[in-house]
Amino acid sequence: MITTTIFYLLFISLSVLFVPIKLLPDATLPSEFTSAITTANDYLAGINMILPLNTLLIIFGLFLGIEGTIFIYKFVMWILKKIPTIN
Repeated sequence: MITTTIFYLLFISLSVLFVPIKLLPDATLPSEFTSAITTANDYLAGINMILPLNTLLIIFGLFLGIEGTIFIYKFVMWILKKIPTIN
């Protein structure tokens, strides 16, 4: 009962908060944007025959993971060098 009332009040307050956004006209994408997406999809379909996109995404994820780990390591070492007693 109490949680239902809290969720109801939260829902009402969010609804009131988003009323100005609901009054805005509907957003539409320009036709150039949709044609660019279609063209990119055609290019990716050609690449998919040579190298599957799942493999490409895994390679990209591994690369970002390794680079992120190196960055975090360098950042932690930089922080440790800034502490005078650990030097």
